[in-house]
Amino acid sequence: MDKRKKNGLSETVRRYGKGRKSFFYTTLLFSAIYGLSSILPYYFIWKIINALVRGAISQSLDTSLIVHYALWIVASQLIGLIVYFIALASSHILAFRVEKNIRKEAMAYVLELPLGFFQNHDSGVLRRLIDDNASKTHGLIAHVLPDVTGAMVVPICLVVVLFLVDWRFGLLCVSGVAIAFFNMATLLQGSARLMMDKYAQASESLSANGVEYIRGIPVVKVFNQTVESFKRFHDSILDYDKHAKNFVNFCRPAMSRYTVSLYAPVLLLPLLCIFLMPGSVQPVELFVKCLFYVMIAILFYTSLMRTMAINEQLNVFNVTLARLDTIFSQNKMIVKEEQKKKEEGIVFENVSFTYPSKDEAALKDINLHFEKGKSYALVGKSGSGKTTLVHLIARFYDITQGSLRMDGKELRNIENDELLKELSIVFQMNKLMKNTLRENITMGGDFSEEEIKDALEKAGGQDILERMEQGLDTMLGTKGTYLSGGEIQRVALARAFLRKSKVLLLDEATAYADPENEEVIQQSIKKLREEEKQRESVIIMIAHRLNTVKDADQIILMDEGRILEQGSHKELMERCETYRKMYEEFTRSIEWRVKHA
Repeated sequence: MDKRKKNGLSETVRRYGKGRKSFFYTTLLFSAIYGLSSILPYYFIWKIINALVRGAISQSLDTSLIVHYALWIVASQLIGLIVYFIALASSHILAFRVEKNIRKEAMAYVLELPLGFFQNHDSGVLRRLIDDNASKTHGLIAHVLPDVTGAMVVPICLVVVLFLVDWRFGLLCVSGVAIAFFNMATLLQGSARLMMDKYAQASESLSANGVEYIRGIPVVKVFNQTVESFKRFHDSILDYDKHAKNFVNFCRPAMSRYTVSLYAPVLLLPLLCIFLMPGSVQPVELFVKCLFYVMIAILFYTSLMRTMAINEQLNVFNVTLARLDTIFSQNKMIVKEEQKKKEEGIVFENVSFTYPSKDEAALKDINLHFEKGKSYALVGKSGSGKTTLVHLIARFYDITQGSLRMDGKELRNIENDELLKELSIVFQMNKLMKNTLRENITMGGDFSEEEIKDALEKAGGQDILERMEQGLDTMLGTKGTYLSGGEIQRVALARAFLRKSKVLLLDEATAYADPENEEVIQQSIKKLREEEKQRESVIIMIAHRLNTVKDADQIILMDEGRILEQGSHKELMERCETYRKMYEEFTRSIEWRVKHA
């Protein structure tokens, strides 16, 4: 398990900024230079005002000195513009590299997770976790990093200046900052971070449920329902509203006190000047200092507000990294070397399995041997463990107890890529990519046109190919041709014909097909089973329609995660009352539908 415990800007750059780390230090250096250059104009403006006042009093104005100070102001601004441009360019180059590597590493890590992870995590949440959070890191590194060093350097330099020129005015300015920071301390407590994290979670949930709701709009409109009928989306809206308001209301009082405390000394500086004026030896100079402190105080407080804003962005950045770490904290599929046993087929030996976050076991003490060249059917009521058993063979999850072996080798010790090469899986609901028909059948494999067409023909998909304007190169999905549910199943079967794997897993392949497609799919499955048996493959089917599995070599009856009985259809009809009742009820239901059609 790759636990990413260290977070932060520098650690993120170290981890993801490979080849561009030098731009991080370049950005910080030029940011500091920019911060210093932004202070200089105020200092020279004060010098100009001082020269003007003294010249007015002495009636002897030194214009060359004023021009000298003005040129320094222009030079400092030009230098600031150049160094800030370099800092921005460096930060953007670094940001693009970090964003790219975050996406790259996250996707590479996700590909090594068990397939069951994707059943328990919504695609919208995963997309937001990886894509949106990677984009957020780009925004912070590209646009906030150039201000980080400057935001730290400017206040420190200004504090020095405040006390050097006149400690009395400086003390007043700094006291306002101290009170402001005391109020702001309440926003840096753990409760604020907890609220921010809950807000981020609510935002992700809203995004995921929003995508799901949009996909379900046709159903909502057909039944004339409102958004409230889609309960999860409605609840996520209310949850997001609650957490957003909680966070805003929590921050508002402290932020108001902080702002007032920070800017109040600007109003008090003239009053202090008036108070000190009677005892001053040089009242004019004191007045000029007061003007200087009003300018510097505003700059000082603005820089502090900027520092606080950057600090808030860094907190958001850390929350973003913590959200990304929910990906990297998932357990990868562990593979170990082991001595291979002399056996063929798939063997379950005292296997038990409990789903993550569940208390009750889904499978209990399963002992089975799926032999090569034979077909097996898993039957039983919903929730009996049929799909779970098939998912364990495909290693969607790792078993909790016992031993699960393929050709004598523990399934947990077979590389994921190696295992999936041995499997052909046809699910209840299959997905097509927004790509060509060819790519949807081959799934990246190297097959000839004759092989692809032959597989599609065996899957009963000749009519699909005939209506494609560009044949196998016709685009499917957005801006392309759409297929029905039954046609998608036939494309999935064509994939299985092409793969010619050691193990064929059929998970209710006809469950969502219309009657016409169901008949075609049934014939295709029969052909596929015959081919697989000739290659001595293991064929495992899940079926609720018992007439589709009568020809299986072995039928395995399951209930509540256990095996009740197994044997051929004839054997089970003779000795298993539960199976016989199930089959008779199924037969009556078919007869009833035919009579009432």
